Amino acid sequence: MERKYQINLDTFEGPLDLLLYFIKRDELNIYDIPIAKITKEYLEYLNLMHTLDLQIAGEFVEMASNLMSIKAKMLLPRFAEADDDIEDPRNELVQRLLEYQQYKEMGKEMKKLEDDNISYFHRNPNLTYVDKNVDAEEVLHKISLFDILTAFKNVLDKIPDEPIPHGVQLDDVTIDDQTKYLYTFFIKKSKVNFSTIVKTIKSRVVLIVTFIAILEMIKTQQIRIYQTDLFEDFIIEKVE
Repeated sequence: MERKYQINLDTFEGPLDLLLYFIKRDELNIYDIPIAKITKEYLEYLNLMHTLDLQIAGEFVEMASNLMSIKAKMLLPRFAEADDDIEDPRNELVQRLLEYQQYKEMGKEMKKLEDDNISYFHRNPNLTYVDKNVDAEEVLHKISLFDILTAFKNVLDKIPDEPIPHGVQLDDVTIDDQTKYLYTFFIKKSKVNFSTIVKTIKSRVVLIVTFIAILEMIKTQQIRIYQTDLFEDFIIEKVE
């Protein structure tokens, strides 16, 4: 019987965030997006999210269809004399990305203003603004969830496909099992490198369940994850 794992992450970013992540990571020109490359990567990430049973909103699927539509339009032959009259099919996407990027930056500035002034402005107690949990920004400190997915994808690509057995073989592993396994790394110290954990795992199925366990622990604020420098190994730290 197939075991299904599903996880919902309240802080999961949307499709425009994923596209901006590609642009920032590969230092692409937002006004001249290599649509074939970015569409291929987007679909790979969408497939990865399906593999992990992450709940994917309809907006991710809609963006996938938009990217494929833009790619198809760019493959159509163009005539030299009519080139000036043909609008670049990427224009609408570029405008959406620029607007979204602007609002995102504004949101960050407003959050900074709130943090800077929260001790000076009285809050109405009827608003019941009380949060005893760890701040989500501290749990995912300077790391996008797409950064984590990238690290997982890189590890998964290095594990060879397991041969299909003649009989039915079931890896008897659960999220609870792997959560307990992850806690064994925190017995002597509160921090562990992501690479240290994945080196102990040889099975793709076990690796997938372990990764889902990590996401679940991030969501329930049992651990926080961060990098000491760009492109460095992730550090997973137990939240006391």
